[in-house]
Amino acid sequence: MTMTITTNPFASHLQELQRLSKDAQAVSQPITGSPTSSFAGTLNQALEQVNSMQVQADQKITAVTTGQSNDTLGAVVALQRADLSMQLLAQVRNKAMKAYEEIIRMPV
Repeated sequence: MTMTITTNPFASHLQELQRLSKDAQAVSQPITGSPTSSFAGTLNQALEQVNSMQVQADQKITAVTTGQSNDTLGAVVALQRADLSMQLLAQVRNKAMKAYEEIIRMPV
C-alpha cells in the first residue's frame, strides 16, 4: 500500500487570509490624536477613515461584479469592514446625541 502525501486543501485559503490580514493591518491604522488635537479634528479623521473604507469596498465589489477581479473573499471582507465601521460611527453619533440631549435638559 503506497501512501501519497497530498498538499493541504486549505493552504490557499490560509494564504488568502494571511494576505488579507496584512492588508488590514496596513489599511486600518489606529486613530491617535495628539493632546492638542481637537474633538472635531479627531471626528473628522474618523469620518475620512470610514469614507475611505466605504470607497475601497465599493471598488472591490465593482471589480468582482464586472469580472476584473476574482478576489471575492477580499471584496466580502472589505464590505464587512466598511459595514462595521459605519455601525460604529452610527453608535458614536447616537452616544453624542444622547450626551447633547442630557446637557440641554440640565437646569441653568
